[in-house]
Amino acid sequence: MTRNRFIIGMVLLVLLGAIAGCAVGLEQPETVNTLTIQGRVIVDAYHYDEATGEYVHFYHHESSNLVVDLGEEWIETQLGSDSPTNVSAQWISLSMDATAPAAGWVAIIAEIDTAGGLDRALGTYSDQGNGAWNIANQFNADATYNNVQLTGLQWGDIGTDNLLAANQFITPVTLNNGDALTVTWELSVSGP
Repeated sequence: MTRNRFIIGMVLLVLLGAIAGCAVGLEQPETVNTLTIQGRVIVDAYHYDEATGEYVHFYHHESSNLVVDLGEEWIETQLGSDSPTNVSAQWISLSMDATAPAAGWVAIIAEIDTAGGLDRALGTYSDQGNGAWNIANQFNADATYNNVQLTGLQWGDIGTDNLLAANQFITPVTLNNGDALTVTWELSVSGP
């Protein structure tokens, strides 16, 4: 009986060794390198103090943005096409609409597009090192705006069908005449 158990045990060890040997010969899946585009938005607001002539910080917001479908297609065209567009995504737009950004957007909802200091503006580009950059602008309100809570980053100075990404502020901000609002889009491209 012991001899039979010994033989069965040896056969099992040989079979397990053969199976393990076959598994070693199997090709492992290839590691895929991915390119990731990330971004976040930083928003700060300042009341102008006429007595001191200085701006007083009263609002801060930071959160990740949503790259919309149209923006993904634009990035594809810029990086993979034989004929990329000759424009950069540096235009910052604002809205008082409470709708959360959606992937299908081609513009932010109810964009502020009237005179008053918060209409779409060309942001300033700054290189932040390898694969990172900022687009920033200071908006100066010359009217009252209640519940500013959306921003968009666009590659066009007017119109729709040029939205790269959108962001909704966690808490809306109200700006009075003379207040300043800074919007900074921090963007980066990274690999594995």
